[in-house]
Amino acid sequence: MPIRKPWIQPSIESIRAIPAVVGVYEIADAEGNLLYIGQAGGREPFGLRTRIALHFGGDDPNAVLRERAAQFRWEANQQYTTKRLEMLMQFQRDEGREWPPAHEAGDWRDTPQLGRLRRSQPIEQSGG
Repeated sequence: MPIRKPWIQPSIESIRAIPAVVGVYEIADAEGNLLYIGQAGGREPFGLRTRIALHFGGDDPNAVLRERAAQFRWEANQQYTTKRLEMLMQFQRDEGREWPPAHEAGDWRDTPQLGRLRRSQPIEQSGG
């Protein structure tokens, strides 16, 4: 469920190369540790390009991203809200932590109510 693309270093060229589409994105520190899972919806003027550029402009209101964000990757996805929730639930399951660091440092609007991912149990057949 996480984005399976290589990390991209932020630059004017790499930001301009992002298409103006909706989707999800991840931001990591220089070592590749995930800091943030975000989404860009239809209300963003240039979709993913706008949202990702905001995090690397030097004035991000989130202190964790402002100080540690070093790379990003993105995925165009029309189901961006559902995809982001799935990515956050997978983070919780795999990392054993509630939120990535930048989510913990952010405001309450960036911490949605999540369910829990778990493996499904086989249905037992009753002998009849």
